[in-house]
Order: sequence, then structure tokens, then C-alpha cells
Amino acid sequence: MKRKKWLPVWAVVIVAFLAIGTVWLRLSIVGTTYSITQAEKTIRNLQIERELAEHKLAAMKSPRRLEQLARTKFGLSHPKAEQVVHIK
Repeated sequence: MKRKKWLPVWAVVIVAFLAIGTVWLRLSIVGTTYSITQAEKTIRNLQIERELAEHKLAAMKSPRRLEQLARTKFGLSHPKAEQVVHIK
């Protein structure tokens, strides 16, 4: 008499559980990788934006620009000798 070999039911359940777990972990890894990539992209964009703002601030603080602004917008000029007060 030939004996048929059957896989036990618990072995099929374990294999199915492991397969589902593997797929779930892989999807989780892909999702996390996507989130990290998006965060890195946001960080790069913010760094570029910060650098541009720092350059703009440096240009706004430029003594040459401030002097031109004082002359044109506020009508200021260098003080005359008699306007200078020396404090001892």
C-alpha cells in the first residue's frame, strides 16, 4: 500500500503567515524609505532657502547699500565739520 504524504495543516499556516509577514515588512521598508527620501528633499530645499535668505540679508546690511539708502530715501549726507561733537 502506498502512503500519501500530506503537509500538516499547521505547516501551511506557518508558511502563509511568514509570507504575509515578509510582504508586510517589505512594504513597511518601502514606505519608510519613501518618507526618509521626502524628508531629505525637504531638508535640502530648506537649506537652499536659508542660504538665499542669508545672502539677501548680507546684501541688505551692506554699508554701501545703507549709505545709498540714507542719501536717496532719507536725504542724509556726511556731517560737516561743525556738526561733529567730540566727547572726551
